[in-house]
Amino acid sequence: MHKGMGEGDRAAEAAALLGRGREFVLLARYREAYESLMAASKLAHEGPDIAEESRSLSLLAYAAAALGHAEEAIETAMLASQLADESGNTEARLMALNYLGVALLWNGSHEGAEAVLKPAFELARSLHRPAQCVRPQLNRCFNEAYRQIGLRHLEKRRPDPERLLRLMAALEERSPAEQPRSQLIQGLWQWLQGVSLAWQSGSSLAAKPAQLALTALCEAQPNVGLLPAMLQWLICELALVDQQPQAALAAASRLMALCERMQQHPLQRIALRLSCELHEQQGQTAQALASLRQLQLSEHRLRQVSMSHRREAAALRLELRQHKREVRSLRNDAQQLQRLSMEDPLTGLANRRGLEQQLNAALTGHGRPESAALLYVSMVDVNGFKGVNDRHSHRVGDQVLQTLAMLFQQQLRSQDMAGRWGGDEFVLAFWALDDLQAQAVVTRLREAVSGYNWHLLAPGLKVSISLGLARAGSDDELQDLLLRSDQGMYAHKRACQSLGQPDNTVQPGL
Repeated sequence: MHKGMGEGDRAAEAAALLGRGREFVLLARYREAYESLMAASKLAHEGPDIAEESRSLSLLAYAAAALGHAEEAIETAMLASQLADESGNTEARLMALNYLGVALLWNGSHEGAEAVLKPAFELARSLHRPAQCVRPQLNRCFNEAYRQIGLRHLEKRRPDPERLLRLMAALEERSPAEQPRSQLIQGLWQWLQGVSLAWQSGSSLAAKPAQLALTALCEAQPNVGLLPAMLQWLICELALVDQQPQAALAAASRLMALCERMQQHPLQRIALRLSCELHEQQGQTAQALASLRQLQLSEHRLRQVSMSHRREAAALRLELRQHKREVRSLRNDAQQLQRLSMEDPLTGLANRRGLEQQLNAALTGHGRPESAALLYVSMVDVNGFKGVNDRHSHRVGDQVLQTLAMLFQQQLRSQDMAGRWGGDEFVLAFWALDDLQAQAVVTRLREAVSGYNWHLLAPGLKVSISLGLARAGSDDELQDLLLRSDQGMYAHKRACQSLGQPDNTVQPGL
């Protein structure tokens, strides 16, 4: 279908399909939205931008949820979330989490929806993005309202708006009323205002302003297809609060007709359930059973259509997973090669190449823990290492080097650096506030080596090290810094030999 299409053309077509899908979603033409977004997802999958692919899949999940394909919607949204994580795109991640929450709440998985939407809200809040806080928190509110309606159906108890009101207050706090909002978000907010106030007061009077606002919004924005359905649902809920079953039943019937036209299955299910309950309350058993049969027939038809959709979606997901496995394998191979090229195989520390890369970055200030910290480099040599190999074997010599690497890593902090320069030479680099603190680090390193029980490796084994210390200046090149540290190390070695014992201070090279 897309053979001969260049990458730029493919990206443009995917963006156009995504935009068309968004328009169909707004118009509540969910079937057309689904088809456009499925095509957009396939095209985006062929391109390099996995964040765009994630966005297409997120909206596809929303369309699938509206059509009642709950499992497909959840799986698609989870895939979108995984791709967003891989892309590192925060906007795509927030979008995927939001629509995964929508798919879960429409499926009646209220705890699962809350477990997804709450982190999305908190992530947007932590990034100081008030506009992106709105959707996940609005859906948290809607999830709670839907949960209360479900409890009313199952346990025949009056909805408790306390938690819903707290969630709405948090939304208002993070997203002030004067901030621009889409018409659909405004409509959902008015619906939430209406039901929460009616449930709280036990009367529809408190909710009248919300009903009027939603009515005006429907008249002003006829292209926002979901708003009339939300209005009829609100009218039904207010009639239930006022114990007016006939008015509630009429609103439920209008809601059902709107949902059938839109193919909005979750709301259609709610309308049929409300109709069944209301007929039952009035002793109209035949009508209640008719509504129940209609609900069952609707679910049966949906399953038939869903099977076809799921086969297509499954094929797409298999293709995506295969693609992801191939990408992951290539990435892992590249990372492994990169790691091996930078790592000393014996000690696990950075090798000379890796150290040069890290030290050059450190000289530019990268990784500096605090503004006043200075970079110090210490060249380390194992005293008499040839004798260790000659007297105790090369295997013990290798164990000595491995143990030294472990001791250096234990004594240094996570932002410091340690590497094997070659043979029995190591280079350590760390940040300190002044020369006195740097000397203390060097002393601690020497004491850790001298205090280690080397007899565990071989009887009679003793190991000591010589260290040089150099402070990096603002104009230092790496080779100059290493040369000063190397000179300091040999000066320290000569001083120790002339004294016949280790010296705990290291002066040269600073």
